[in-house]
Amino acid sequence: MQDFSIIIEPRFYETDALGHINNASIAAWFEVLRVKFLDSLGADDPSAAKDWVLASLHIDFVAETFYGTDVTALITAAKIGNSSLTMVCAMEQGDKVTVRGKAVLVHRSTATNKSTRIPDSLREQLAAR
Repeated sequence: MQDFSIIIEPRFYETDALGHINNASIAAWFEVLRVKFLDSLGADDPSAAKDWVLASLHIDFVAETFYGTDVTALITAAKIGNSSLTMVCAMEQGDKVTVRGKAVLVHRSTATNKSTRIPDSLREQLAAR
C-alpha cells in the first residue's frame, strides 16, 4: 500500500500547559486522517464515512508534537477484514516521528446499526492502494 498522507497545521489552542499538542488533539487529528482516507476511496456517497464506527484506537506518543511546525499524518498500512478495517498510522513533525497509532473501524449498516461485510467495490479500492 502506498502511504496516504495529509498535512495538519497545529493551532495554538491545541497546545496544553506544557506547550505541546494536547493528547486529545492528536486523537482528533487521527480521525481527520481516517475520514479523508475513506473519502479518497471514491465512495459513491460523499457521506460514506458515516458507515464506519471506531471500534479501537491505540496511540503511542513517541515524542512531543509542537505548535508552529506542520505535521504530516500518514496511513502506512491498511488490513481488510470481513467487516473491519485496521489502519496503521503515524505522525511526523520535521523528519521525526512523534506519534504512532492503530485504529480499527467496523463497517455497519445504517438501517440495522449492525456490522456488515465491507462491500466488494470498497474492497477493490482498498486493495488497489
